[in-house]
Amino acid sequence: MQKKLSYKLGLNEFADMTSEEFFNTRLGFKPSKGLRNSPETAFPNITDVADSIDWNEKGAVTAVKNQKSCGSCWAFSSTGALEGALFVESGKLVSLSEEDLVQCDTDAQGCHGGGMSQAFDWVKTHGVCGESAYPYTSGGGVTGKCKKGCTPVAETAGHVEVPEQDEDALKKAVSQQPVSVGIEADKAVFQLYHGGIVDSETCGTNLDHGVLIVGYGTDSESGKDYWLVKNSWGATWGEKGFLRLARGKNMCGISMMASYPKGVKAYDGPAPTPGPSPPSPPAPSSESHYEDPMDGCQSDEISLQIQGVAGAICSPKCGLFTKCPSDLPTGVTATPQCALQDASTHSKYCALICSPGSDDQCGPNASCKSIQSVGICTYDDDEKPSGILETVYSSDSSQEILV
Repeated sequence: MQKKLSYKLGLNEFADMTSEEFFNTRLGFKPSKGLRNSPETAFPNITDVADSIDWNEKGAVTAVKNQKSCGSCWAFSSTGALEGALFVESGKLVSLSEEDLVQCDTDAQGCHGGGMSQAFDWVKTHGVCGESAYPYTSGGGVTGKCKKGCTPVAETAGHVEVPEQDEDALKKAVSQQPVSVGIEADKAVFQLYHGGIVDSETCGTNLDHGVLIVGYGTDSESGKDYWLVKNSWGATWGEKGFLRLARGKNMCGISMMASYPKGVKAYDGPAPTPGPSPPSPPAPSSESHYEDPMDGCQSDEISLQIQGVAGAICSPKCGLFTKCPSDLPTGVTATPQCALQDASTHSKYCALICSPGSDDQCGPNASCKSIQSVGICTYDDDEKPSGILETVYSSDSSQEILV
């Protein structure tokens, strides 16, 4: 009895291409093994990983794009990862320019291929423009024809490599943001893919195509675990431009070369040329963080008050790549956590988490205020903070307070 396939093939715009034509015009990932040397561990502090996630449903994925007859898949995978990371950081989805990478990134080979890790590092130095300011052309341009006259809108601090062939680590990374991967896509299963979960022994591991993992889950009918992948061959290919690959089998080499950009944020521009040092501003009364706002906050803090809660606190900014400072005021034993989030800007801030009723954890002039099942240290003598947190809720491993 013939085994039923978990995926479907069909006629599409690539059906009349030879294998060579398909390879030369739709692929183009050229991995740079020398770049797989980032010392960071992929999200080392994440222990509670969701069973499934779809960044497309969360609003972190732009519409499916089309690289057309240009081996620029690496650029589309790179911008997709940058777009997703910028959304996670800012809550804003901005379509970024593949043309900027294809034409201006001289470390790659334009329509003749490139790598995502290398592209992330190029963006670290140059930034990347928005799609509307530097749109993609029909052929994608070639290296050396850079016509960049736009101002970058996003930048990154480099990249992090996910450990090779470790799909648990890859799942952890994708639970936090979309991740760029290389796969082998020069087989008929890709050229004619129409839907379903690709679980095929014909799929090899000679990486030649850059794509973006935007989620994972388990199919309710077949019970198969899968990776949800965004491709760059237009929305008429596959499942409206997306693909599902079997998870846990290194299908098509998906876990062999995965990476993501770190520290993505809106572009701040090049660092100014150092000049004469200005006079030092008056220092606050203490060199520690989380002090009484009445005495002044550190330069990396803001004064915040939670709606309905008396008092305020100096709160440092935090995020995926910025940990909360551990230098506490004298006598404070509460635990600093990245627990506050601004609902409009999605910026996150640190707070001192305490046990309700345990005022001694908060030090002099402060007390532990109960909010649902969590306590927050605030200073009781401060009534004029610079910002007020409006809405409160608590999450699993760390307590979050939304503004």
